Amino acid sequence: MSDMVAKMAASGSGPDRQAEPEDGSGLRGGRILAVAAAIVALVYGGTFAWLLISDSRLAGEPVVRLALAAPEEPAAPEETEVPAETGETAIDPLDAPADPQTTLEDGSAPTDEELALLDAARNLDLDAEQDVSGEVRITGAETLGAPETTPAPAAPVIRLAPAPDPALVEATAEGPLPRIARDGRRPSQVYARPVPPGTQTGRRIAIIVSGMGISESATAHAIETLPPEVTLSFAPYGARLQEWIDKAREAGHEVLLELPMEPFGYPQNDPGPHTLLTGGNTAENISRLEWLMSRFTGYAGVMNYQGARFTASSTALKPVLAALGARGLLYVDNGASARSLAPAMSREAGMPAVQATRIIDPVQSPEVIANALDMLQQVSAESGVAVGVASGFPVTVDALAQWATKLKDEGYVLVPATAAAE
Repeated sequence: MSDMVAKMAASGSGPDRQAEPEDGSGLRGGRILAVAAAIVALVYGGTFAWLLISDSRLAGEPVVRLALAAPEEPAAPEETEVPAETGETAIDPLDAPADPQTTLEDGSAPTDEELALLDAARNLDLDAEQDVSGEVRITGAETLGAPETTPAPAAPVIRLAPAPDPALVEATAEGPLPRIARDGRRPSQVYARPVPPGTQTGRRIAIIVSGMGISESATAHAIETLPPEVTLSFAPYGARLQEWIDKAREAGHEVLLELPMEPFGYPQNDPGPHTLLTGGNTAENISRLEWLMSRFTGYAGVMNYQGARFTASSTALKPVLAALGARGLLYVDNGASARSLAPAMSREAGMPAVQATRIIDPVQSPEVIANALDMLQQVSAESGVAVGVASGFPVTVDALAQWATKLKDEGYVLVPATAAAE
């Protein structure tokens, strides 16, 4: 009996112990079960984590962060037409070609897949509509608007002929005097500012600003501020007159010479040296006239300074007008005296003449100047042309410059004084 018990203990058999397979397959089975349990745990854990982040609009989607560097000069994109009256085109930014400078946020070049995403974005079929205002509206994009106005074409540049023209100069002991050239050209034509072809023949207004050359600051202000169509009239007493004439003509202004003539109340009211007088004989007045005309060159004509008494005397006026006509000059009556015989006598002598419609600034008042300019427009509308004479005071010059900017819109055209000659 004892021998049987000993054998059973040695063999590992008994009622409290189960027999194990000799090949170890039971151990491997346990390990497989453990791995399967781990996989199941990972699946359920991953599912739970996905549910937690699923509220994000980017969850589960591929995200590519790109930094687009705009080129300095992008290639010409396809254009979208806008109404013909604007003359401009609006460009859909999504129609632009791929940017060769596209980089990722970290500065690296995008992959082929990322470039494919960009191309897909550019090729989206967006719904675009064109509204009645001439703007192209792109759904989801910023409105691109055409310019409100098309820039007006620049006015043609008119350059005056160089002065002096040697053929129009007579050298004298007093200085250079104007004359008619051998080929018949006259200073009134050569030194005039041309009027562009096609300029309207009606509703013309000529402006003459007088007293130039006395004050250097006022003269410079007028030359720089006034439109080139404005004629500038120079007194014979200023310094460096020829320099000012050259500057005025370079700026496009034709110029006149002012002739001091005897007013009523002379000599208490004295226009200046070499004034033409009714009491002087013809030779004396012609000598004075030649001194005045020799102060500078390049003027198309002359205009009286004061002279209410002189221009009312046919005896004194006639030889002076004859001398001016023989030298091919224009005569301008400043319109200050209703008794002036100069316009009619000039026409009788066969020389070109202009009679001013009114003085623009008898008083340095913005209201007076504005009323005078309104009257010039009214006369121009009724008769076709009007001529105004103004002083060179800065307040007048500034008012004229501002007024001139509105003339074209109101149907008028500014012309030089020579264009108003009869």
